[in-house]
Amino acid sequence: MEKSVFQYKVAPKQVDFTRRLSVSSTFDIILGAAGDDAHSRGFGVDALAQNNYGWVLSRICFELDYLPQEYSEFTLYTWISDYNRLSSTRNFELVDAEGREFGRAVSQWCMLDFSTRMPADMNAMAKAHEGNMVEAPSPCERPRRLAALDGEPVLQHRVTYSDIDFNRHMNTMRYIDIIFDTMPIDMLEKLDKLRMDINFMREARYGDELSLLCEERDNMRLYEFRNAAGDVLCRASLEEK
Repeated sequence: MEKSVFQYKVAPKQVDFTRRLSVSSTFDIILGAAGDDAHSRGFGVDALAQNNYGWVLSRICFELDYLPQEYSEFTLYTWISDYNRLSSTRNFELVDAEGREFGRAVSQWCMLDFSTRMPADMNAMAKAHEGNMVEAPSPCERPRRLAALDGEPVLQHRVTYSDIDFNRHMNTMRYIDIIFDTMPIDMLEKLDKLRMDINFMREARYGDELSLLCEERDNMRLYEFRNAAGDVLCRASLEEK
C-alpha cells in the first residue's frame, strides 16, 4: 500500500495578517485530507454513521519549518501506520514545490459511539485498517502527553453555533484560534518554525462555558481548556523552534 497524495495551493482565505498560511488553516487542511482519504477508502464518516459511529481526534502533533506564503503550492502525503483496540495512527508529510519537506504531523483517532458518547472498539474496523496500512514510520515524535496546569484563566469562551462541527462538539480549529487569540500580536507576526501538540480528553458541547488557562514552562506555552464544572477538555502546547 502506498501513501495517499493531495495537492494544495494556499488561498487568500487561509492566510492571516502576515499573508502566510495560518496555523488553524494548516490543521484544517490536514484534517480535511484525513477525512477525504478515509472516505475514498470506505471508512469515512459517512460509512461509520451507518452504525451511529464517528471519528474523533484524540491527540495530534504538528511541526512546521516555516509557514507557506499566500498562493504557494505544496503536496501532502498521508498514511495510516498502525492501530489498536483504542486508536488509529495517521501520519502526514508536507512538501513544497521545490521538493523540500517543510511540515509533518502525527494524529491519533478513536471511534465514538454517538449513542453513548463513549469510545468504541476499533477492532470493528480491523478489515478496513488491514487493507490500508502503509509500512512507513511516523515522520516525527508522536503526540506528547501533556501535564496539568496550575495557571490562571486568561480567557472565557461560550461554545456557540460557529464553534461546533457535525459531531456536535467544538472543532479542532476553534481551539487553535482561541489559543492564538490570547497571544501578543508581535509574537504572531514573528512566529515561523514551531511544534504544536494537542490532547483531547472530553468534548466541548454547545452552550458550554469554557475557561482557558495558560502557563509558560521550559520555553513552551502551555494551554488547558476547562468547562464550568472544572473538567479538563483539552490541553495544548506550542513550542517555537
